[in-house]
Amino acid sequence: MTKVGLFDSGVGGLTVLKELIAAMPHKSYVYFADTARYPYGGKSQETIIRYSLENSNFLLEQGVELIAIACHTATSLALHELQKNLNIPILGVIEPAVEKMVATTKNKHLGVLGTRATIASGMYQRKLLEKLPDATITACACPLFVPIIEEQITSPEIIKLVVKETLAPFKGKSIDTLLLGCTHYPLLQKEIQEEMGPHVTLVNPAKTFAEMLQKHNLAKSSTPELSFFVSDDPERFRAIGESFLGISMPHVKKV
Repeated sequence: MTKVGLFDSGVGGLTVLKELIAAMPHKSYVYFADTARYPYGGKSQETIIRYSLENSNFLLEQGVELIAIACHTATSLALHELQKNLNIPILGVIEPAVEKMVATTKNKHLGVLGTRATIASGMYQRKLLEKLPDATITACACPLFVPIIEEQITSPEIIKLVVKETLAPFKGKSIDTLLLGCTHYPLLQKEIQEEMGPHVTLVNPAKTFAEMLQKHNLAKSSTPELSFFVSDDPERFRAIGESFLGISMPHVKKV
């Protein structure tokens, strides 16, 4: 296997791609951002499954041999449907993140940040309780985090206020391990860590996913390539993506 496909609703999945490139630089990657239909977090399961199937079929047309769902909402609501309907490996970000949380926590007081759809699905809560039945889990939807990132809001005062208000439900809960349950959220990791304090370990699913994929023994590409596709506004995606990845993205194609 040499070509890996990834999809997300926007730029958030680039956190996964960045970790994959760092861990496995000799692979070829195809990234699709469904920017015309972002965000996924407030949409129904039926809609998210349809979008995910369309995204995956597009990646298959690009010749990918494995698909990474670089989106927690799509992983929560569409992973099993994709695995049932497609004939290549389909991997999501949830399982390796759960394993990391279980291995990290000392007091079994866990926090989960996610989109409304991810939190409502209860996927993380169920998976964690399967492995730690006596865990105390606090889960909280963060509807403002994705817009802050996608709209490139950089005001420290606004970001700090939104993070403080969003994380308020976690205070006083003795949480020692907090999941950044959306691929956008690691872009606010510094602010989240400052608000939660140094005693709380943040779990970044992009890192745990890259560690998992390394175990698949994917073959090296003879000429590694990066391809980027979006469903809308390629120039905006390029500007954000180049800033985040630190590389030139001259060919972002709208499809």
